[in-house]
Amino acid sequence: VLAIARAGAAAGCHEALFTLGDKPELRYKVARDEPLLATLLQTRPGLARALSDDERRKLPMAAQHNDVEAVRRMLASGWPVDTVGHHGATALHWAGFHGNAAMAQVILGFDPPLEQRERDFGQTPLDWTIYGSINGWYAESGDYAGVAELLLAAGAKAPLSPKVKGSEAVLAVLRRHASG
Repeated sequence: VLAIARAGAAAGCHEALFTLGDKPELRYKVARDEPLLATLLQTRPGLARALSDDERRKLPMAAQHNDVEAVRRMLASGWPVDTVGHHGATALHWAGFHGNAAMAQVILGFDPPLEQRERDFGQTPLDWTIYGSINGWYAESGDYAGVAELLLAAGAKAPLSPKVKGSEAVLAVLRRHASG
């Protein structure tokens, strides 16, 4: 595929469509070819603005799959940080649900909406972090307290209800921010 793309570029072709399926970076090394991505962005700087809705949804899908590097590359390439996917959730919702502080840090560098509520449950990224801390796929291993700290430091509003249910570590972060 890469040889075909380079041959096309040498022949003057500036656009190509390759369909690699979900999470192609795991199956196709070319999808992780950062020099090729840089070349594409140099030749087509507005590439991300021309993405279809399906292509845009690859960002929250990568976050749902807990793929920090794919999220970083997409955001650096201009993917809109507020793009929604499954449940109407953004990549930041998924970073919270997974307790992935590294991913949350990357996303926060692109000024995401902190109070955006997803479609199905009406929850913010911080709400997903709290919920994920006891019900998430990585509840035993994720850094939910770290994600909560990052979100609150960035300006997310802490829930005020004493009925909030989360891990003790996350609840301690919420209490500390409520008192300070």
